Amino acid sequence: MEKRINAAEVQQASPCLNVSAGIEVGGCEPDKARNGKAVGFVLVHAGAGYHSESKAKEYKHVCKRACQKAVEKLKAGAPAVEAVTAALVELEDSPFTNAGMGSNLNLSGEIECDASIMDGKSLHFGAVGALSGIKNPVLVANRLLSEAQKGKLSAGRIPPCFLVGRGAYHWALDHGIPPCLPEKMATKFSLSAYKRNKRKMELAEKVETEFIQTKKRRQSSENVSNFYFGCQITVAAKMLGEKYCFFLYCFFILYYIMTIVVL
Repeated sequence: MEKRINAAEVQQASPCLNVSAGIEVGGCEPDKARNGKAVGFVLVHAGAGYHSESKAKEYKHVCKRACQKAVEKLKAGAPAVEAVTAALVELEDSPFTNAGMGSNLNLSGEIECDASIMDGKSLHFGAVGALSGIKNPVLVANRLLSEAQKGKLSAGRIPPCFLVGRGAYHWALDHGIPPCLPEKMATKFSLSAYKRNKRKMELAEKVETEFIQTKKRRQSSENVSNFYFGCQITVAAKMLGEKYCFFLYCFFILYYIMTIVVL
């Protein structure tokens, strides 16, 4: 069974990387820009939760590459939004992260991705949800952001900032973002995880269904017992009279309790 990285196993990596609380984190400070001023700090992570220790090396490498891509953008004078986009594209292109290619599959065995990006200066943002057929969802989110910053559309319409599903897919195609075949989005890792988790879910549902059916049968049996119990007391009381009703009632109560214990 694969060992997993968790919060109790904190590891120190390179100066630009560390693993903490089960999250693969990468951070790089791009020294000085060409004008001699500091240009900021880049921090990325490969997803919250538990990660396979056997893939720790791959997680660190993809985080480092993502940091380097962002730093290169910043050193070239690109805005922070473009640096963020470059880092996220690197994460989405990796088969080891739950983003873009290699993402977890939904119940239908399909990949649906979410992505969002925000400009802290203007507070404009772009986001997509449940998007299929696009390799890099963050590119669509970034394009939504850039279109929103251009201002209103014709006839005073407000440009969209959050699109989902097929609407997001067609909007991406209309704005020059290429599609990607669904079979190319899934990897052997994501397919294996899907099959394993699907078996677990089916087993859990089977156990739950059997439990509910057993509970219903027991309740039905108890209802039948209660019905006959009431009928028996009524008939016996009429036959023996009031003198023996109390003793008869106690007898049937004891019999009923024993029946429930047996069931």
